[in-house]
Amino acid sequence: MLAAPAASCAQDGELRLALGYDGRLLVKVLDIEVEARMDRTGFGADAQLTSSGVLALVKHIHQLASSQGRIEGGEPRPGQFETQNLAGKTHRRVHTIWSGGRVSMSAQPAFDDLGDPPASLPQKLASADPLTQLMRLTLEGSREKSCGRSYLFFDGKQLYALDFGPAADAMVNPRDQRLGLSGAFECDVRYREVAGFRKKPPGKRNQGLQHPIVLRFARLGGDGPLLITSLSAETPLGRASIDLERIQETGRLPG
Repeated sequence: MLAAPAASCAQDGELRLALGYDGRLLVKVLDIEVEARMDRTGFGADAQLTSSGVLALVKHIHQLASSQGRIEGGEPRPGQFETQNLAGKTHRRVHTIWSGGRVSMSAQPAFDDLGDPPASLPQKLASADPLTQLMRLTLEGSREKSCGRSYLFFDGKQLYALDFGPAADAMVNPRDQRLGLSGAFECDVRYREVAGFRKKPPGKRNQGLQHPIVLRFARLGGDGPLLITSLSAETPLGRASIDLERIQETGRLPG
């Protein structure tokens, strides 16, 4: 995830987006920056997550991710995905490639194990990396298509599902108006570990989230890309949220 300034000039038929999110737990604790670029044949996305405020005093977080792939029939397909945790002791870099009916992963340093059970090839092929799934929601998303279905995510080791409930109306708030967003809707989302994690009983495979996550969407400029505008969840420490605060758009995909 790249904290680069959004985009310089987009080429003809290319859309570039730079999105800035603030994470809050009573006070601001996270900065999340996402930059995406796409045309009718391919896409790239980068993101960066860093701790801030009080959280930075007790726990340093600095994670990077990047993804690139092709677009076929209007749908983003995973190609290469890389992550690195710059705050951990190992600074592990994980590189995952989807190609030719196979999914390969390399990690430096290597993982001690790949979970119990590890993700199988059919599971990996049915999934996509988190940034590709984000591109799918951005390019193909709508109230009718985005909610009421499940998405499989694979980060090179861990494979998990997000089960989206039905869509519900959401109020247009002052932040939406400031950012030029409209047509807001939301859906409840449940997190489910599938493979690549340590063995747990079924009731413990939700990362401690006893209640659904509420994911909110709105469209940029009325007919522009669909964006995730907020994510909120109840945690043992209180209500946590991630809210879209900054948008820069350059270019437009051809109709």
